[in-house]
Amino acid sequence: KLGVAKAEWQAASKEEKPVLQESVKTAQESVKTAQKAYNNVLDAAAPAHGGAAIGSEGQLVSTLERVETRLAAIEERLELMSPVDPWERLSKNSTYSQQETLRQQLVGMYAGSGSQVQCIVSGTADDTKRPGQQRVIAAHLWPKSRASEFQAWKSVHTDTVCKGIDDAANGLFLLKDIEEAYDAKRVCFLCDPLSISVQFTVLDPQLLAVDAQGELPCPAGSTKSYRVLHNTVIGQPTIATGKRPSFQILSLHAKFCVHSAFQKGWISEDQHASFKETISVSSPVK
Repeated sequence: KLGVAKAEWQAASKEEKPVLQESVKTAQESVKTAQKAYNNVLDAAAPAHGGAAIGSEGQLVSTLERVETRLAAIEERLELMSPVDPWERLSKNSTYSQQETLRQQLVGMYAGSGSQVQCIVSGTADDTKRPGQQRVIAAHLWPKSRASEFQAWKSVHTDTVCKGIDDAANGLFLLKDIEEAYDAKRVCFLCDPLSISVQFTVLDPQLLAVDAQGELPCPAGSTKSYRVLHNTVIGQPTIATGKRPSFQILSLHAKFCVHSAFQKGWISEDQHASFKETISVSSPVK
């Protein structure tokens, strides 16, 4: 975690360095705190002057549990601090020209030559051929406008699936409205490495009455409303081994989304804990 903060500081501009340097210091202090907690456990378990171990087994277990809770809090704090949230305060969506390279990569991975492009969540087909007017767009999972942060993140994370900002593993075909909700951290994808699938999850309750195709008000009986699409599982063969988005990037995005949703009151404390547990399982997947 400390390495992530340092890598971001090294990649930052002159104006950004003072803020990020403070993040490095915070990470260093957290590491020291964790080391002290670990030393306390060793002290509690070690024999005193060659005698018997201090305290009962129950006391040692209790100490270990307290340390585990403390370290979990430190880990969450560092996860939210490093890297800098690339979805925070995005200036605007990428333009069609910025999407074109990724679009060609996604066509090669998912659609195939001559196949019709469709949103991976709603199944909506892209029936518009005019450049820049497509309803289904090539959405960058890690924003292209934050490419410098992506390089800093890649320098300390081994993502064997995603090779670059315009790699197919850093994108999905999404309806334009879903992409905007994704960038705004109102929706996320929860990854399941065992079934090699992802679950589309709506976090902002206000979206549940909205149509994902941009129709307002939401048509009665719409099959493309966020309420209907909520918890949609996208699995094999749509996402097959070697042909899937980066679970690391999606899990990082979900982590920031869930934190933001809890802060805004969109989800309860129990839901927050449940989401965190789900994300922690999928985060280590390369």
